[in-house]
Amino acid sequence: MDEKALIAALEQVSSATLHETMGKRYTMQPIVQPLWRPLTICGPAFTVQARPADNLATHWGVAAAPAGSVLVVSHETDNTCGGWGEILSVAAVARGLKGLITDGAVRDTVACRQLGFPIFSQGVSIKGTSKSYPGAVNVPVVCAGVTVNPGDYIVADDDGIVVIPRAQAEDIVIHGRQRDEREAEIMAQLRAGALTVDLLDLRGKLPGFAGE
Repeated sequence: MDEKALIAALEQVSSATLHETMGKRYTMQPIVQPLWRPLTICGPAFTVQARPADNLATHWGVAAAPAGSVLVVSHETDNTCGGWGEILSVAAVARGLKGLITDGAVRDTVACRQLGFPIFSQGVSIKGTSKSYPGAVNVPVVCAGVTVNPGDYIVADDDGIVVIPRAQAEDIVIHGRQRDEREAEIMAQLRAGALTVDLLDLRGKLPGFAGE
């Protein structure tokens, strides 16, 4: 499967399904949320290691990231300053980037929404940043509790953010599709009157439960 086809396939699988498919691993902490809803991002990660309250590395990342990338910016879970705003969103759109994932904060939120550039962040902060620490780009980073390597695939939606190791991505998307098919069968049975306690084999965990 080439990358274009793989991304298209990943776009059809929810973050929750992928989370379960990967054994509940590689999932960012829910401190990072979409700036508005509904919102989705899917694509290969271009990573940025910034410092708290400094966004020089982020400017470097926007300049260096290839079109189609999802920019993943680690601010070491610091959300005291708005390290991203309208100027960087305009630049990212012009560069053809697919979205931003950051464990830092953002500002200029009305303008960012109007631009439509997808942003997942730890919060909003009006406080400005310094531009002193060059940081690093295209290196492994830890963002919201998960290690992200350059080129790993990011799937982010209203439920959360998963990081899919590049080498495993094709197998994961196949298993994710299979899980969706199984769940569709379960929901069809539920609509026909079946019980979750039976379909999920839960009765044995509920002493004395008689049900219907």
